[in-house]
Amino acid sequence: MFRFARGRVALAVACTAMAVLTSASPAIAAGSSNLWPNGASGSRANTEWRTGSYGNGALIRRTLIKAYLTTGQVLMLGSSAIGQGSSDILVYNPNLVLGSIGTETIPAVANFNCNAQRLAGGAPPAQGIIASRAEELAGPDTIPAGGVAGGYVPCHYTAPSTGIFNIAFLGPLGAASNVDGAVAADVALTAAGDFDATQGTSIAAWDATVRANLTSTVNITGRVFTYYLALFTAGNGLPVFPSIYAVTRDAYKYKIDLRGMDPNGWVVYGNQVGFLDSDGTTPLYHDAVANATGSPGQLTGIQGGVSIARPTFPLFFEPPAAATITALGIPATPIAPIMSAISFAGNVGGNTSLVNSGGTFKFTTNVPGVYDIVISRGVDFDPTNPLNRSLRGVVNGAGIHTATWDGLDNSNTAFPVGLYQAHVTLHGGEYHFPMIDVENDTTGGPTITMLNAPGGVCPPLTGGCSGAFYDDRAYMTRNGTVVNSGNTVGTVLCGATPPTTSFSNTISGFNSAGAQRAYGAASGGNNNVPCTGNFGDAKGLDIWTYNQSNTVLAPLVIVAAAADIRVRKSVSNSTPAVGANVTFTIAATDLGPNNAAGVQVRDLLPAGLAFVSATPSAGTTYAPGTGVWNIGNLAVGATATLRIVATVTSTSKVTNVASRLAGTPPDFNPSNNTARATVTGSTVPGLPNTGTPPLGSWWPALLALILVFAIIRRPAKRHRPGDDGQADS
Repeated sequence: MFRFARGRVALAVACTAMAVLTSASPAIAAGSSNLWPNGASGSRANTEWRTGSYGNGALIRRTLIKAYLTTGQVLMLGSSAIGQGSSDILVYNPNLVLGSIGTETIPAVANFNCNAQRLAGGAPPAQGIIASRAEELAGPDTIPAGGVAGGYVPCHYTAPSTGIFNIAFLGPLGAASNVDGAVAADVALTAAGDFDATQGTSIAAWDATVRANLTSTVNITGRVFTYYLALFTAGNGLPVFPSIYAVTRDAYKYKIDLRGMDPNGWVVYGNQVGFLDSDGTTPLYHDAVANATGSPGQLTGIQGGVSIARPTFPLFFEPPAAATITALGIPATPIAPIMSAISFAGNVGGNTSLVNSGGTFKFTTNVPGVYDIVISRGVDFDPTNPLNRSLRGVVNGAGIHTATWDGLDNSNTAFPVGLYQAHVTLHGGEYHFPMIDVENDTTGGPTITMLNAPGGVCPPLTGGCSGAFYDDRAYMTRNGTVVNSGNTVGTVLCGATPPTTSFSNTISGFNSAGAQRAYGAASGGNNNVPCTGNFGDAKGLDIWTYNQSNTVLAPLVIVAAAADIRVRKSVSNSTPAVGANVTFTIAATDLGPNNAAGVQVRDLLPAGLAFVSATPSAGTTYAPGTGVWNIGNLAVGATATLRIVATVTSTSKVTNVASRLAGTPPDFNPSNNTARATVTGSTVPGLPNTGTPPLGSWWPALLALILVFAIIRRPAKRHRPGDDGQADS
């Protein structure tokens, strides 16, 4: 078993390890030999295939293996249960196993089964049987035999097409039993029960290796994976140390070292959200605590309406191959997340909301991920602070997204009146590793290590690329239930020997390679009754990590009540003659959402305008000396008007301004509080003061002068024959 050193994991070291592990040289088989490699310490967990489930049917207790093959490549298959009872190895061609991960529908008839091949004429009796630890480590032999020294004789299936094939390894009790198997839990496979019918619904050793053809000795690595492992040790005091590799949908790669986990029966999987809050969609970021009824160890019921989110990320037994990642539709490399263009729209306009009303955040991301919005009461941006509010959710692509807030804090109490800031980030590569019913982990595992941080830069977390988060405190779900069997929010969850530190730093995390989260005892504590066994008993413990984006802030305002008073203004003539009167009309409208009281608008005439008279609407008054128009009460949708008659006394441009002066409740939209109207006086009646009179006012006089001048200047006509009207002779 390989263990990562504590502290920051250098990306160069991780990349070197990846290069070595993915080389084209012969490798161990893909399967239990990866989980329990040569020299592995601790105990072995058998793989299960049974009809029971975790989370009230969310995850059936079975391990469905998957393998990516291209046309003509072969699957080499074997297990320690073949030849015992109803054991078999079944293969299903691509696109035949359907349904949600954890509850897939398995076809009644497989495309291939090992037993049928074993019974065919000429098949050796040992075909498909892994009969020793040496054979498990050596992997499959070639066909004809002899290519791999000490290898087992495999069952084999040639891929008729390219795609992802599904493989079911059945124990001696077949596919339809829910009886515990008898598990020896020994890495060395020295017990008779590792190979006989007492394995029941479990299998001690299994193998699924991809090769180019039957005669090849070279394993094509990184092709075999699963979405979850159902495992069984049959007791405590049997710590396990396997390593697995996960790939998120946005291309982040992680190595997970279980590092001494001590469960009994449990599942190993990863997803983007951990557990789900009582609304069924919001990521919980806490542990799940079983109800006392049903089967607490299998979390058939969870306190507070919490539920298990299904696995979503593939788990590999060796570093994944690029071809497999491409076949899964996952990008080749991750992109660092960026959050931008954040804004808050309140329910009464702008960024303002009424108490207990909330609003909508809008933001833009460059990649998919998990958004993280923390609305701070003003002390910190701790997402777990009961006075703050944490909003988290998944966005499935780049672009513009929205998140709705109900106006409540983390303790389901309405935010009070005030000015606040929302701290907004995007999590790339978010990976959760829930541990269901894992009673003990005295070494503090698992270690989660990011292998391909964008640009080679580890996240700014404690532990760098091994940084992670956990929160083992009591909490309140969105339906108002406090999860912790009677304890108060913020105290450590019930159970014997909890972690000394009940939660990681909520902003910078902790080093998952250390022992900070060690809990439980060296053995025992498996009571299957909430709060009576060791800390992990009858719980789902979440641990998670991510690569965080930049941080952006969005301001928002909470008011007890609000009335948006809109002021508008017009003038009867914008180009009057000097000395003429004009009429200004001012309108004030309450756009809501509440009725207003004590509303005042100021319209004090500037120089260039002389007050003549004012006509305020009924129930309002206007004081020319101060320019204050007292409106008083104004109902939602109502409009008050004021008409002011003034004499224009200047040829300059004069601007008359009306502005909202006072009123309750507060006006949340200052953009419409002021209105203007401009007049420009002229010395010619009806003309603007431009210095050039319009043609229509003086052209007749000018034309007459031109005609008179033309007549005076016209020379006398000389009399010539014919001018008297007589014809020439």
